Amino acid sequence: MALSPAALGLHHESAIVGLRRNAINIGRQEIKEVAHQRMLAIASFLFHLFQDPSISESDLVYTFFQPILRDQEEVDIQQEKLKHKNRNENEVSSLRIQGELQLSLEYHKGSFFVMVRHGKNLPKVAGSNEEPNTYVKAYLKPDHCKETKRKTKVVRKNCHPSYMETLEYRSEFLSRFKCKTLEVTVWNDDLFQENQFLGCVCIPLENLDLSRETTRWYKLKQYNRG
Repeated sequence: MALSPAALGLHHESAIVGLRRNAINIGRQEIKEVAHQRMLAIASFLFHLFQDPSISESDLVYTFFQPILRDQEEVDIQQEKLKHKNRNENEVSSLRIQGELQLSLEYHKGSFFVMVRHGKNLPKVAGSNEEPNTYVKAYLKPDHCKETKRKTKVVRKNCHPSYMETLEYRSEFLSRFKCKTLEVTVWNDDLFQENQFLGCVCIPLENLDLSRETTRWYKLKQYNRG
């Protein structure tokens, strides 16, 4: 059966496209193989090059490779801190929680004020006889984005710290706070590992008269993850 010129043209174009695709695939495979062979050759060259002490111990090598080693050391430090953090979280339930925290709460002129006054009978640093370096953190829960995080300065070397610091939350609507729970935690500030949890106070605000200042001592308790 004879084919028309148009059909012959289409057949010819399809054949050309197929050949081009095959050529591209073959070309890509060859490029990958060549690149792999060159990578092996470079690796072998560098291996034998660094066998020479005059090369491996040169200033140029130390200049370029010391930052890599330093970065690795920083990664190791972060991993070690993460281990401490995980261990601390696992040991929270076994920590000795003691002491009290004095707070004053009041809503006044469009702001909710949390006055962190004093702590007393806080425990000494775990594993030592040193008094803790403590600070206080506060959240209005629920707060999934931690937008309500506030904290005091650190009071050093004191089991009976005086913070005398006011944490402020602004809102024109008192109702915004009535549906919240104030979570206040006490921490020991540690320069070398994760800060140590010392106790928690959770205060539902719906039952409090925030229109007048309320001051009282709260006993520190275990952290409630719920």
